[in-house]
Amino acid sequence: MTTATTTDLVRIGAKLYAVNPEVIDLDDVIPLFHGWIQQRVLDGVPIDVADYAHVPDGPGVMLIGHEADRSLDLAGGRPGVLYQRKRDGSGDLPERFAASIAAADRLAADVEADPLGHGVRFDRDEILIVVPDRLRVDNDDAALEELREAVTAALATTRPGRTAELTRVTDDPGGPLRIRVRLT
Repeated sequence: MTTATTTDLVRIGAKLYAVNPEVIDLDDVIPLFHGWIQQRVLDGVPIDVADYAHVPDGPGVMLIGHEADRSLDLAGGRPGVLYQRKRDGSGDLPERFAASIAAADRLAADVEADPLGHGVRFDRDEILIVVPDRLRVDNDDAALEELREAVTAALATTRPGRTAELTRVTDDPGGPLRIRVRLT
């Protein structure tokens, strides 16, 4: 029997917010994501594109994958790119956090570089870390403190030389643990 602990944590997401969300055209994100599937440019096994743009403050447009989902996410009323690892994480916990942040950075760079991104830019100084694994992590201050060292170590890898302020997002106590990272 396996005991669920934070060291087993694999389901880790990272979101980067759009600086200029007014240029985003979700209708163009659909062919952008389909193009990535057809061109086989992604790590892992991409499966399909799902359009949830009709859901207010919802997941937007998602590129569903076997190992991870990528999306142009609208949650919280703040559009951004979200990389959400679902399975097959490797390394220790700081390395898994760093991998999700690095994947969000790649997703942001890929959208920024594509003409279908219409010149959107994503802020690398604010990161929303999402931990949707309620079996292993509660959404409370104790969980933030338990994960603080691993997230800080991941930021030392992905944002070297920066100072990070970590706070728990508390607007949805029934939702997953979300950690807002502000870098200076």
